[in-house]
Amino acid sequence: MHNWTRHWLHLPLATLVAVGVTASAAAEPAATGTEAAAETAEAEAPEAAAVAAVQDEAAPNSGMLGFSAGVDFVSDYYFRGIIQETGGFIAQPFLDASMSLGPVSITAGTWNSLHSVGDDGFAGGGAPEIYYESDFYAGLGFAAGDAVGIDLTYTAYMSPRGSWGTTKEVALGLGFATFADPYATFAFELSGGADGGPNEGSYVEIGFEPAVPLDDAPVSLSFPVAIGASMSNYFEFENEMGVVSDGAFGFFSIGASLGVPLPVPEEYGTWDLAVGVSALVFGEQLKMINGEDSGAKVIGLFGISLGY
Repeated sequence: MHNWTRHWLHLPLATLVAVGVTASAAAEPAATGTEAAAETAEAEAPEAAAVAAVQDEAAPNSGMLGFSAGVDFVSDYYFRGIIQETGGFIAQPFLDASMSLGPVSITAGTWNSLHSVGDDGFAGGGAPEIYYESDFYAGLGFAAGDAVGIDLTYTAYMSPRGSWGTTKEVALGLGFATFADPYATFAFELSGGADGGPNEGSYVEIGFEPAVPLDDAPVSLSFPVAIGASMSNYFEFENEMGVVSDGAFGFFSIGASLGVPLPVPEEYGTWDLAVGVSALVFGEQLKMINGEDSGAKVIGLFGISLGY
């Protein structure tokens, strides 16, 4: 039940290599008359081929298939404001593959959360106790023009060590490629529930992530902001009398995210470091679900990723 998103800055190197090839060719002594014309005709084809070869060699992936992998380390783990883990060591590895077919993309992947803190009463006999969560997701993305993206995603949230039962969900996402990158997510539980309540729920999240121009600095800086709410039965809480309530407002979050590209040759893919901090402010319903009196939580993140 992951809740972190990140944006990365990619710096192409193929252009720099190609410029070096053409500049060295231009530095050769010039000829005149018919000799120059003949030499130009003979030289243009191999030179163009050499530049194209260098560009193809330097480009990590110019095809329809792509993948990404990485791992994040977080200080605390909340899923849409719902507490998962606040102690010990938390590592969250992921693997993602995609295929682009014009304006349509197909994506599938897995996301996991490994915790050094175990559950009380863990019986073993299956996955190791550290294996808190393993999610599978698959979806379709559609580009509506140059600035609008629509995606439909199925996700199965699972706990290999048995901390909770499987939750299955379908989510509709809308994104807009503008300065602030606003987005909206509408999620509908098919079975199970993220809150552990008796009913399947539906959830909405609206947010944006404006990026700050840093001139020619080789880093990216953005400030993600989001608000999450229950459309129906998503933040359920059952009191000691057995009465179940659902609160509309879930949480508000604001943070800062810094992306730093690593100096790895581009033929080995694009490698990035991420450092982030986020502040969560909980509504009264989530405070009851989480069993916490505090209305806010600050979470730190450090991660590394590979894209190809």
